Amino acid sequence: MSIKKGYTLVITEKPTAALRVARALDVNGKPKKLKLGSIPYFLSRNTKDIIVVSALGHLYTVTQEGKGRNFYPVFDYKWAPRHLVERNAGKIKDWIEAISKLSEGADEFINSCDYDVEGSLIGYTILKYACGGKEKHAKRMKFSTLTKRDLIEAYNNVS
Repeated sequence: MSIKKGYTLVITEKPTAALRVARALDVNGKPKKLKLGSIPYFLSRNTKDIIVVSALGHLYTVTQEGKGRNFYPVFDYKWAPRHLVERNAGKIKDWIEAISKLSEGADEFINSCDYDVEGSLIGYTILKYACGGKEKHAKRMKFSTLTKRDLIEAYNNVS
């Protein structure tokens, strides 16, 4: 299925949240489930097309820069995709690539990860690294529960 460019990309922290957000934002409450490779995402129809895609928690982690793994103290560090740093994080690569591909057609970005420090960090690193530096232009959905009412209100009042 071809989706026209110019949609809003909404990023959630986990797949179950993506479905709840997509349902709440779809005018009929029935978003279309699509896949990019093996990665699911949702197309919600509203006044504008909305693509909702999830992370799998942290897609990026802090790692030591240079000098090998066991050099202490660590003064130089950087953010890196988890699949490059952790042994059992291979599927993370597919999620990062899918989010990156979906970001190419978006003209608006919304961090809809949990409204806490961890969720803010997860969304920020995805927007910065997978979406090519969109963290400065992205908006933030602020909600405390995944109820339809709270999600619609958060979407209508993004900051």
